[in-house]
Amino acid sequence: MAQFLSAVIGLLFLVLGGAVIPSRALISLSNITSLIYDAKEINYGHHSLLDSYDFIIVGAGPAGCVLANRLTEDPAVSVLLLEIGKGEIPLFTDSPLVGPILAATDYNFGYETEKQRYGCLGLRGGRCSWAHGRGVGGSSIINNVIYTRGNRRDYDSWARAGNEGWSWNDVLPLFKRIETANIRDFGDNGFHGTRGRLSVEDCPFRSDIARAFVKSAESAGYRYLDYNAGDNLGVSFLQAHTRNGRRATGGNSYLRDIVDRPNLHIVTRAWVTKILIDPDTKTATGVRLLHNRQYHEVDAEREVILSAGAFESPKLLMLSGIGPAKHLREHGIKLVSDLPVGRKVYEHGGVFGPIFIVREPSDNLVSFEQLANAGEFLRFRNGSGPLTTNSVESLLYVKSPFAEDPDPDYPDVEVMQAFTSFSFDTTPGSRSAYYLTDRMYNEYFRPLANTRNFMFLPMLLKPRAVGRVELKSSNPFNHPMFRYQYFEDERDVDALVYAIKEVIRISTKAPLRRFGVELYSRKVPGCQYMAFNTIDYWRCHVRHLTATFQHQVATCKMGPPQDPEAVVDSRLRVYGIKGLRVADVGIIPEAPTGHTCAHSFLIGEKAADLIKEDHRLH
Repeated sequence: MAQFLSAVIGLLFLVLGGAVIPSRALISLSNITSLIYDAKEINYGHHSLLDSYDFIIVGAGPAGCVLANRLTEDPAVSVLLLEIGKGEIPLFTDSPLVGPILAATDYNFGYETEKQRYGCLGLRGGRCSWAHGRGVGGSSIINNVIYTRGNRRDYDSWARAGNEGWSWNDVLPLFKRIETANIRDFGDNGFHGTRGRLSVEDCPFRSDIARAFVKSAESAGYRYLDYNAGDNLGVSFLQAHTRNGRRATGGNSYLRDIVDRPNLHIVTRAWVTKILIDPDTKTATGVRLLHNRQYHEVDAEREVILSAGAFESPKLLMLSGIGPAKHLREHGIKLVSDLPVGRKVYEHGGVFGPIFIVREPSDNLVSFEQLANAGEFLRFRNGSGPLTTNSVESLLYVKSPFAEDPDPDYPDVEVMQAFTSFSFDTTPGSRSAYYLTDRMYNEYFRPLANTRNFMFLPMLLKPRAVGRVELKSSNPFNHPMFRYQYFEDERDVDALVYAIKEVIRISTKAPLRRFGVELYSRKVPGCQYMAFNTIDYWRCHVRHLTATFQHQVATCKMGPPQDPEAVVDSRLRVYGIKGLRVADVGIIPEAPTGHTCAHSFLIGEKAADLIKEDHRLH
């Protein structure tokens, strides 16, 4: 245990904000202890509850943080923001590289999938982790800081389906409003903002491998482009929601400087257990919550807004009587409105690998221990070095032959290039975060220790698999249940295998060949008896070393009145219930071609505009 603390927590505390120690040794356990007690949580939740507010926002993920900021711009409006978690601790949360370690803390709900039949076969218990952030900032505290808006065709598809106001041309001004962009090659192309609250930048650290991969992908026929400008079939370097290499969250971007607004009350460690609904008028009137071991009921004079995320928002709706009638009856919950809450959930499944060994490296990045020193600490404080990245450096978007959409410019797989693999982390941190078994780590990753290598992470953008989110019981403190199976359709696997074959092809191009790049040929446990580098081998690899990316959507699907799967309309109002909206990624109708953090900020800005229009706010 002491070894684990000195390797993992030592890295956290030394590099992320502790005192500069004039040596290149790991921080001692005694210094770790003192730094733990000095760590300060950002005190967002210092307000007392009033009896009523104009608006109650449940959940302080990115969308909830945006809403709290925008609605309180009108001094005549009172807002209560309720968050089940705590504030950020910059000492812990600043460096993107420690995201997997943060996922092992109480900033994560700790959800996991049901036992899988077709994927996650080589992971702990045959399950995958479905990390879900909690705290002021939500999943932006623990995610991989990858900022991707997705393809313009996503939004135009939403609009064609009857969601007025959600086309690419409608949302682009909001995306520009969100960000202050520092993008070297594309910052002046007209698609980026310069005065927004969220910093979006090129990762300050960029290895020679990343540069060679982008050049090799170009040699292989992929266009170098700005994947946040509407079209993303091609290759580019990563754009991250960081500020000088430090994690930019919903909390530190939208709330930290406005917590003293008198019309904004933020209460953390507040567990909302029910939406209060008048059964006669079908109007949301407030919420019931547990805070400091006491139950409170708080009235909402205008609206209750759920921004609790794709899992907690549908859970709270169903606990409050809004959901599938049969399912609610099974749990003894009185029906208020029969809606298909939780009936759909999409996720971006993927795979860890392939891995390449670098025989002629230009650097020696082989382990976390190299980073736990004063020199790296100073580089990070100055906005440079590998601690400013989550390890992903560039993105490739691929159109596979298995894509359903015939548009040749609409990709169905994203491939992330990381400067390392799990061999970089010899502690239990990454293994725990991604559910790697000891056998998987010891037989597949450990042999790479002290060897310069890097990994690709192909991610399926348009999965055919669809599942459900259900209640485990009527107990509001129980986790929801997930009915979801990766790779039920073989074509989802084949699309990922196609992407694997593409990066292998790209690796043969001259820019990567100059580094002596070589495909790692050790076989994944469970696939030992298959011929390496065949289609069947890679199919097996995908099913055993499945990656999850925490991009669950559609649990409170947005759609027009005639859509039998819709829970909210295009203004995010819950059908059949007055004074109730959902504003988080659960409203996204279908799997998008991007990571969902950018979407969460967008939904917050869009919802704020809609609410201001509906209530004629300033």
